[in-house]
Amino acid sequence: MNARVLDLGADHRVLALGEGAALDRAAFWRRVAALSAAVAARPARRWALACEDSSWFAAGLLALAGSGRTLVLPQAPQAGSLGAAGAEVDAVLTDRPGDFPGFEVLAAEQAAGTGSLLPRLPDDAARIEFYTSGSTGTPKCVPKAFAQLRLEVEALEREWGRQLGDAVMAGTVPHYHLYGVLFRILWPVLFGRAFLTSMCLQPAALRAAVVHGDCAIVSSPAFLGRIADYGDLPPPGKVRAVFSSGAPLADEPARRLEQEWGHAAIEVYGSTETGGIAWRAWSGPQDRALWRPIRGVETEVRAEAAGPRLWVKSGCTWEGEWVPTGDHARPGDDGRFELRGRADAVVKFEDKRISLDEMRSRLLGHAWVSDARLLLLPGARTLIGAVVIPSAAGYAALAASGKAAVSRELRAWMRKSYEALLVPRKWRYLDALPGNDMGKVALAGLQRLFGPQP
Repeated sequence: MNARVLDLGADHRVLALGEGAALDRAAFWRRVAALSAAVAARPARRWALACEDSSWFAAGLLALAGSGRTLVLPQAPQAGSLGAAGAEVDAVLTDRPGDFPGFEVLAAEQAAGTGSLLPRLPDDAARIEFYTSGSTGTPKCVPKAFAQLRLEVEALEREWGRQLGDAVMAGTVPHYHLYGVLFRILWPVLFGRAFLTSMCLQPAALRAAVVHGDCAIVSSPAFLGRIADYGDLPPPGKVRAVFSSGAPLADEPARRLEQEWGHAAIEVYGSTETGGIAWRAWSGPQDRALWRPIRGVETEVRAEAAGPRLWVKSGCTWEGEWVPTGDHARPGDDGRFELRGRADAVVKFEDKRISLDEMRSRLLGHAWVSDARLLLLPGARTLIGAVVIPSAAGYAALAASGKAAVSRELRAWMRKSYEALLVPRKWRYLDALPGNDMGKVALAGLQRLFGPQP
């Protein structure tokens, strides 16, 4: 079976599946047309889209982008997120109008009507603003043209369309970040598949999804790493693919997914700024570190003062120019590459340049540590802090000896590789790293664990 061609048919094939209801493609395009007419009747130029139901979100995205308005996608579909992002908007299109006091609101369901059945994509130049915190916690505007999103979805179809076939797209991640917009919304809309209108928050919800047929799971390392019993997931034979993005998937859940459940997660590496760059899937520890560029994406490792950095060029970067990523890398075989840590993780401390990612790798070498993050703690004297997720052995040591003794042991372990002034001075032990709904760990969340530094 070949990958599909762009499929915008307004027919009676099911597009969106919700609780007890299904929306066919004809009804969906009527929604888009009705919303377009309602938006065109208002003078507002900058619109935020804040819909929890994915079918309304999809219709709103196409309607707003297709109406010549600037579409603003906040980090979360709440009024507070709009204010935090600093995004100036004239109006909000939402399926929860009561949640946005003080804003001009267009209620999605009130705009429904008998609009045209002619499916039409937005102009390639239509502007969409994504807001992402990255690693800093400070919202950042990343503008995209609709053409960039369309080209990226076409690249996904070339890469995995044959594997997916008629699978229903089921997501454990929200639809308002770039990953969710592309994988959960635009990919099925543009290529004739169906999608679930709600997030699957538990494995049992994914299992229930296969009542509609085979599915593809759009997930994150945070969700996949929390699965305790793979018997809670859909039967492997009902799953065409499992995608993971937002951060690297740790070795242990990657191995267990493949060996115990029978599906190697397809990890997708990229960013809001660059779009998708590369992918990998568990095939054993020997090739684990290597990433393969998505077809149509060019990569290059360039020498820089702070270390070799990965650069990328594709139809998803502005005007097809080479742009830098935030990651150090090493070129591998067959066009693949190995990521070597964040470029912004190389910091100057006590007049020395150190890599916090390298320090993390050393800390992960201790049997008591399952995961960890290191960070600088500013104050009268800058210190290095460590946030540790203990392993089973680590929890046993904490229960037997206490945090002070475990910290002494871990400091001694790090002292084997670093001089004393570079060893972390403050330690925190958690069951899970603080993260957002995509599983990304923000610097601000880590800093709050330590409180103000004297």
